[in-house]
Amino acid sequence: MFFPHNLAFVADLKPFQERLLEIRQLIDREKEKEAGEDRDDSLRPEIRLVSRRLRQCEKELAVLEETTRVIGDGLMPIYEELVFIRRRLTALSILPHDTAVSEAKELQKRLIDIDDTRVDDRFVNPDDGSVAEGQTQVVGLLEECFDRLHDLMAEGSTVPADMMPIYERLTDVRVQLEKLLLTSRWTLRETDLWSYQVQLQEIDAMRHNGQFKDATGEPAPQQAQAALNFLLHKCYNLVYKLLSSSEPVAESLMPVHNQLRTLRRCLLEVKKYGGPLSARDLYPYQMKLSSIDNLRSDGKFLDDEGHIPEGQGVVMSLLNECYDLMYELMASEVDE
Repeated sequence: MFFPHNLAFVADLKPFQERLLEIRQLIDREKEKEAGEDRDDSLRPEIRLVSRRLRQCEKELAVLEETTRVIGDGLMPIYEELVFIRRRLTALSILPHDTAVSEAKELQKRLIDIDDTRVDDRFVNPDDGSVAEGQTQVVGLLEECFDRLHDLMAEGSTVPADMMPIYERLTDVRVQLEKLLLTSRWTLRETDLWSYQVQLQEIDAMRHNGQFKDATGEPAPQQAQAALNFLLHKCYNLVYKLLSSSEPVAESLMPVHNQLRTLRRCLLEVKKYGGPLSARDLYPYQMKLSSIDNLRSDGKFLDDEGHIPEGQGVVMSLLNECYDLMYELMASEVDE
C-alpha cells in the first residue's frame, strides 16, 4: 500500500480497508485454532510475520484515513481534484519535456482557478461562507502542486550540455537536503549544513547580474536560466526550512526576518501566476530587496548595539531565496 505524501481519494481506501479486514479475520481464526489445540510453543513464525506486516499496513491506513477525515464535506471536491492534479503532475514528470509542458500549462490554469476561490487566503464553504475544515491539508496540497508544476516547467532537458555540471551539482545538493528534511530536521545544527551552504554560495558566485553564462561567456538561454535559478532557489528554501527547525531567530532580527518572509510570499505569488513580466512589474520588489540587503554590515545583520544576533543563517537563507526568486522572474522578463 503506497500513496505518495499521504494523498488518497476516499474511494481509494475502501478496497484496502476491506482486504485488511479479511486478512485480520484470517489471522484471528488461525490464532483461535492454535489456542484450541493447546500448543506449548508460540504462534507459528509465518503467523507472527504476517501479523507484524498487517499491523504496519493498518497504521498506514489509519494515517490516510485521518488525512481525509479532517477535511470537511465542502472542501472534499477541491481536495480530490488537487489529488488528481498532483498525480497527473507526477505522471507528466517522466514524459519528454516538450510533451509534458502543454498539459502542464492547462493544469496551471486550473490550479490558479482553485487558488482564486480562496477568500483572505482561506477556502470557505459554498453554502454559508464559513471557513471550511481541512485548510492545512488542502492549502498545503495546493502549494505542493504549484511547486511540482514549476519543477516540471523548469526541467533539466532545457539546460545546454556545457552547463549540465551545474545542473547536476544542484540536483545532488537538493536530493541531499531533502533527505535531511525527512530524517534529521529537528536534530540538525547550523554547522551540519555548512558544506551545503558553501556549495550553494560557490554556484551563486558563477552568476553575473543574476545570469548563468555558457562556455562562450554569453548568457544561457532563457529556459536554462529558469531551470538553474529554480533549482538554486529550491535548495535555499530547503536550507531555510532546516535552519528554521533548529536555529532560533533573535528578537532583534525578527523585523528583518518578517520583512523577508513577506517579500518571499509576494514573489511566490507573482511566480505562481506566471505570465510575461516587465522591468516595471519587478521594480518594487527589487527596491525592497535591495533596501533589506543594505541593512547588512560586513555581510551580517546587526542589532541596535552592533552585536551579531542569533539567526543569521536563517535570515541569510531567506535573503538568498528571495534573490533567486527575483532572478527566476527576471529570466522571464519581457520588453514593455
